[in-house]
Amino acid sequence: MNRSCANSILANRRGQIVVEYVLLLVIGVALAFLITTQMVSRSESSPGFLVRKWVSIITAIGADSADDVGDATPTN
Repeated sequence: MNRSCANSILANRRGQIVVEYVLLLVIGVALAFLITTQMVSRSESSPGFLVRKWVSIITAIGADSADDVGDATPTN
């Protein structure tokens, strides 16, 4: 194999590596975007599941149902 043919093959491999890297990068960014929008979206119309759960926890804490149990006066 002559030198120019070897250089051409090597350049093709380098180009393939770059293309594969860019594709993996695009896929990673797209997945991160989807996970972020589904998980922590603060949109009023469709909040993320983590935000919905956090709001329900805060609402439960704010309700303070421990005070609703009844009279806590001890009887002797």
